[in-house]
Amino acid sequence: MIAVERPANAIADPELELVQAPVAPAETRVPARARGRRRRGVWSKATAAFLSLAMLGSLGGSWYLFDPSSAFGAQSRATALHARWIQMVADGVPDSDLAGLQQEWAYSQQTSYLGVGSVFWWPGSSAVLDRWQAQTDATWAHEINLNRAGALAAEQSLHRALGDEPRVQLKARLDALAVATTPGDYAILRSDWSLEVKLIPIDRRIAGFVGRLSDQSRQAAALGIVSSPAADFLARAGDYSTSGPQERMARAELLTRGLISTQTDLQGRLDAATITQQAFSQATDAINLASVYGLDLSSYLPRIAANRITYAAANTAVAFDRITADLNVIVSAAYNAINATASVTHVISGVTFYYQTYPLSCEKAATSMALTHQGINLSQDQILAEMGADRRAKTLDANGVVRWGNPYQTFVGNVWGSEYNYTGFGANYPPLVRVAKAHGAKILAYGSMSAETIYARVIAGHPVVVYATWDWAWHPRHDYLSFDGQWIPWIGPIQASHVYTVVGVSPTSVLVNDPLRGQYWVGKDAFAAAYSDFN
Repeated sequence: MIAVERPANAIADPELELVQAPVAPAETRVPARARGRRRRGVWSKATAAFLSLAMLGSLGGSWYLFDPSSAFGAQSRATALHARWIQMVADGVPDSDLAGLQQEWAYSQQTSYLGVGSVFWWPGSSAVLDRWQAQTDATWAHEINLNRAGALAAEQSLHRALGDEPRVQLKARLDALAVATTPGDYAILRSDWSLEVKLIPIDRRIAGFVGRLSDQSRQAAALGIVSSPAADFLARAGDYSTSGPQERMARAELLTRGLISTQTDLQGRLDAATITQQAFSQATDAINLASVYGLDLSSYLPRIAANRITYAAANTAVAFDRITADLNVIVSAAYNAINATASVTHVISGVTFYYQTYPLSCEKAATSMALTHQGINLSQDQILAEMGADRRAKTLDANGVVRWGNPYQTFVGNVWGSEYNYTGFGANYPPLVRVAKAHGAKILAYGSMSAETIYARVIAGHPVVVYATWDWAWHPRHDYLSFDGQWIPWIGPIQASHVYTVVGVSPTSVLVNDPLRGQYWVGKDAFAAAYSDFN
């Protein structure tokens, strides 16, 4: 320790003690301007000394006792604290929380001796450093607690907003809390999670747009639209979903606008392309229907094929609309041709008329008549013999349902019998088709078909065997169940079905060969009603 005696001419000041310099002789005094500069320097140092001494003012005791080893130790400790304050700011502590300490540090370093702030040369400076240390620790603890509480609150708000979230997602946030060590760490978590809460409705809205756009993209693929703009925005949405909250918030607005715009654009294409696809079907159907009427419109097929090529490259609703318009022209041309040929009367020649030879041989007689158009002559007995017969009588099961033979397999009952007393029924088209093909007949179609198709076939020159009611009126059906479990269309036993050969058609009537009543014209309305029972 060094004891310094106070000089006799020292100024006595309880707050600040400075040594008064002796007054220089007049002849040695410096000029006034130089004295002013020196005075300002003296006062600057005095001010720093005052601030330094002020920090020690509350220490009491023998503050004028110097300890060099303690001074260097104090400076080192102060430097370490100052470095910690810098790191604390980097770790998220606000500058303002440390402003007072930083100011005291700056003052302590304004005047130094041998690299040590003047304040640290005085005994008791450790009390200042203890106060700095206590304030530092308190500030750090306060910021840790404050920011951790904020992060916890943000996490809980996010958990409530998410609702029933995956366990792994919740655990990831709790793990992040566990490894956070600085106020900045907690502040980042709080900021991110608070932002996530705001992003939840935004993300869900974007997810809704993405879902709808994905559906539209699949519809576009199904419609053969190869120019769909959805892929790019779906990829952007995928990148968005894996981004952090700050980036998502920055990109959400632009992505949402893009998704809405793309969805609107693609929906317009889908609507137009759907209509175009319908137009393709209508054009093809119209040409096929024209061929049923015996009209050759195959010259339109290359035009349809060219439209399909154009369709594959179309990327706007307007482009699809142009294709639709051209296809509609083809449809219109086809139906104009059909209407023209259907507006005149057509009667097929070369069909021999036969009456039925048995009470229940109408279907065999009608088939024999139709086959004569192809030069095939089969008697009703020959057809009956080749299709065979199931002569088992009808029965009633426990539920009162009629059980009988299957006319789709063979003739049911006795050809001399009657539906009224369940002694005989008949045969449907499959056994007749089988026998006709066995004799080389060319059959264009069989089974269910519309009345309009029948008219078209007759106009094209093809006789048609049809199943209808006996009296050319519609009747409710009472289908029965065959022994082998198939439901059979049936209007008996009170009403009876009948089989005819259609050989002519006019705009209003149908010419039939009735194997019981001869040849005559039937109005199309009556024909359609009677035919609709069985089609």
